[in-house]
Amino acid sequence: MKIHEKFMERCLQLAKNGWGTTYPNPMVGCVIVKDGKIIAEGWHHHAGGPHAEAHAIMQAKADELKGATLYVNLEPCNHIGRTGACAPLVASHGITTVVIGCVDSNKKVNGSGIDYLKGQGLKVITGVLEQEAQALNKRFFRFHRDKRPHLVLKWAQTKNQFFAPHSKEINRPVWISNAYSRQHAHSLRSKEQAILVGHNTWLEDQPKLTAYRWNENNPTKVVLGGSQRPTKEVLWIQRNRVDTVGELLHELYKNDIQSVLVEGGAKTLQQFIDADLWDECYVYQSPNDWNEGLKAPRMPGNPKSLTEYGTDELLYFSKE
Repeated sequence: MKIHEKFMERCLQLAKNGWGTTYPNPMVGCVIVKDGKIIAEGWHHHAGGPHAEAHAIMQAKADELKGATLYVNLEPCNHIGRTGACAPLVASHGITTVVIGCVDSNKKVNGSGIDYLKGQGLKVITGVLEQEAQALNKRFFRFHRDKRPHLVLKWAQTKNQFFAPHSKEINRPVWISNAYSRQHAHSLRSKEQAILVGHNTWLEDQPKLTAYRWNENNPTKVVLGGSQRPTKEVLWIQRNRVDTVGELLHELYKNDIQSVLVEGGAKTLQQFIDADLWDECYVYQSPNDWNEGLKAPRMPGNPKSLTEYGTDELLYFSKE
């Protein structure tokens, strides 16, 4: 493995520590190297906190930074937001070389950090593990490029494609998938900024929509339908304001939501599929058959992968 790729891979590993906690910011990791050895590491923990470059610099001794090389998976910013600009910070500590995974296409950055560093006499190398760096922050890039959130669909179904019973005596979820699948589903919840269900699902299942089976990183709850006003707990989007899926996505974009996990109900999920507005889809399929019930949504094409979770099968679909 080439030396630059080795240290960039470490940046990507560090960046993943912030998965689900950095929204609306991207995930960024940073390592500082001198004489072929890592002298400091850092990553962006949460929005409003130190950026990865600042976090790494804080871990190093000032005299060690002179002549060092800084690796970061995303271009350092050159604007002041909730924290200071990273490019001037890097240049001010005697670091002589900066190796970058990919350019930050956000219009607030978009090459300005690289230009600043070069203007200060630093050597800048870009495009190291570029595809991997772009893939890590695909939610961030899609939001700024396409003006919509990254869309992940998820549901559970029986082997003969039933989604839910026609009726039930108690308003709570009916489990189709097993405990392993439900834990994996909660790991998905922990990675996305928001989770969306229709109003009927909210009333009939009374779901928690949390990630408690995985960690405490719970997504923002979004309910489509109903007449309630938005609260700190739930973002209610009235159907008379969003006639199409495209209008719904615009509403989510206006609320700075970069990624959404759509969980139900079947009608809501099918609307996204029919509009061809989805990026990834996870279908947990149990080995059980039902005699009747509500039919599950239908995905076009074949899954990209199939993974076993105990007796369940996870069918994964992706446009990428």
